[in-house]
Amino acid sequence: MRDPLYFFNSLLDRADMSLKRTDDWRDRAAAELMSTVLGRAQIQGDVLVMLEHLPEVAEAVTGAAGRARSWHRLARGGRTAAEWIPRGPFDAATLRLPTSKDELDMAVHAAASVLTEGAPLWVYGANDEGAGSAARVIEPVMGSARTVESGGRCRVLEAIQPAGAPRVGGTLEDWRLCTPVEFPDGLREWISYPGLFAHGRVDEGTQALLEAMRSTSMTGQHILDFACGSGVVGAFLAALEPSVLVDFLDVDAVALAAVGKNLPGARRIASDGFAALEGERYDLIVSNPPYHTGKAQTPEVVEGLVRGAPEHLEIGGSLVFVTQRRLPMGALMASTFGRVEVLLDAGPHRVWYGEK
Repeated sequence: MRDPLYFFNSLLDRADMSLKRTDDWRDRAAAELMSTVLGRAQIQGDVLVMLEHLPEVAEAVTGAAGRARSWHRLARGGRTAAEWIPRGPFDAATLRLPTSKDELDMAVHAAASVLTEGAPLWVYGANDEGAGSAARVIEPVMGSARTVESGGRCRVLEAIQPAGAPRVGGTLEDWRLCTPVEFPDGLREWISYPGLFAHGRVDEGTQALLEAMRSTSMTGQHILDFACGSGVVGAFLAALEPSVLVDFLDVDAVALAAVGKNLPGARRIASDGFAALEGERYDLIVSNPPYHTGKAQTPEVVEGLVRGAPEHLEIGGSLVFVTQRRLPMGALMASTFGRVEVLLDAGPHRVWYGEK
């Protein structure tokens, strides 16, 4: 194995490339534009606010004398997350544009399943997130979708719930995708849902992490799969060593729903980073952490994983995670862990090891 100092020195030479959060202008501009539309529409009934984490949209509903009910997939900011929308009916709905087209398709179907006849659905987001092409996903479900407001490099599209529209795709299980995944103990049918990272496949970063884990001796019995997605990494480790106990943590309630289907009885933890793990410790924390939210690079998850892991590791416990090679992790790892190694350095990915 190459001396890890080789990597640290090269990364320290590029200290000016320290991880920084990309400006969240898309979220702010999109919420402001949607609030403008709501102020003009003056919907006074029940409004479903979907996938919006800023408060302005729900506040605009209330300001128009409406009753806002929010649906969050992500357990951030102390919010309670749910795998599916609340039961209707609703007199209107707003939908912050999701990252992927399949998640948008699922969310539009979900909204259509609870909207009353003639109720508007507003879908909004930045143009470079795909707002301009969102109509192609909306129209097969709700008919014509038109731009009703634009500005700040964002737009709001409006579609009206047609009379007699079929209520299809109105449960999470309608969107289940099963694909075969090879584990050490054999092939399994693996369940995923729209909006999960690498939906319906095992991505290259996870493959690199699993390859590194095959050659790493696991010490201890208690493992945390951090930012677990559908649970592939934790399930792989449990298949390598059936005696271990694996907990699965993710901020996304839909991800944890997938874990529940793939690994019945597994402990699932809804948490934004380590927030829900006060006082808990593990022998091994393993992760393929996200470093993008939509178009924006958000390195806080990776940084939070590295900085927060020692507090949740037993003495001698370890953190193993995969990142893209371009992310400058060496200095952060060296300042956080007593022993650091690079377990795998191939292609665009690097697998890091830190021991407490």
